Amino acid sequence: MKTRKDPVEDQKALVAVQPGDLALQTAVALWTDATTASESARRSDIKRDKANAALSFFAFAGKSLAAVTATDVKGWQAEMEGKGLAAATIYARICHLSSFFRWVMKDPLLGQLVQSNPVGYAHPKAPKPYQTRSAKSLSKKQAAALLSVVETRADSGDLTGKRDYALLLLYIATGMRRSEVISLRGGDLRFEDDKIIIRGRVKGGDYEGRAVASRRVRAALLDYLRSSRRLHILREDQPLWTRHDRAGEPGAPLSSWSFVENLKRYAKEAGIGKIHLHQTRHTFARMVAERTGSLSETQDALGHRHAATTRVYVESIAEKKDKYSRYILEALELPEIEEIEPFSDLLQDDADEDP
Repeated sequence: MKTRKDPVEDQKALVAVQPGDLALQTAVALWTDATTASESARRSDIKRDKANAALSFFAFAGKSLAAVTATDVKGWQAEMEGKGLAAATIYARICHLSSFFRWVMKDPLLGQLVQSNPVGYAHPKAPKPYQTRSAKSLSKKQAAALLSVVETRADSGDLTGKRDYALLLLYIATGMRRSEVISLRGGDLRFEDDKIIIRGRVKGGDYEGRAVASRRVRAALLDYLRSSRRLHILREDQPLWTRHDRAGEPGAPLSSWSFVENLKRYAKEAGIGKIHLHQTRHTFARMVAERTGSLSETQDALGHRHAATTRVYVESIAEKKDKYSRYILEALELPEIEEIEPFSDLLQDDADEDP
């Protein structure tokens, strides 16, 4: 007579597997599916990043799920730091791993084998967001060089170049979020003589209309759609951006990950080096702040609900223009001094006086 197996014993096969085995991959897949919002435009990208983080940890640790300790997590962190990964990237990966263990602990069967989250004892502090100005935004010179590289490829007739040029222009000129641009559908756009009206879902799930008055953005987008013979999608619910891998024919919807891979190559050619797509939003924020000198206007342009979020994007708002000081002093019969000693001369004088 066969004895019935304990369901917990059945699960031991799952947690005792070596990294790379199908059982562990299945558990990770179930976790990413259960913990990633179904309505997210970047759902496939997010699931891939989460799965890669968890599986890379188990490949490093070489242990079963139930045998993992906080020491393994710290060792993984040290290995990533040794590879030169950014603090924000390391933090995100460890957060994903922690989420996986929390999911496991809630499972009626697996939770009996994993009693505590090993990441909880080894979790690093969150890094300060975008700690340096260079990480926050591209300089005007860098942004212009990047656009020039992509425009040159577009002008050569390359369809991918035309698509990427329209995409990059839209990101930089509007400051729209990564998912807001990449998830656009043809029916979300309405072309008028001097502008484009974009209707799309913004962070928080709300829909918002946005006017884009740049003729260059309008022309680049129409050039891409004409060249790909896809002008008809402006009346349809089809992806605005697609892949063009086979003889230029439109294929699957373009993912932001694929565009970023191209962006990295363009940045290298432009002499920029490392780049992340969110820098386009930071670049937009900095230039709006310089133009307006107003935190509230910059906040409105970015669509932030809280000014504190905008301050993360803008280290310093441009100085308020001085319209009155000279007038006031002249009205008090204190005429302006005509000659000004160059500040560089003052610095040199100060250096010469040092003992």
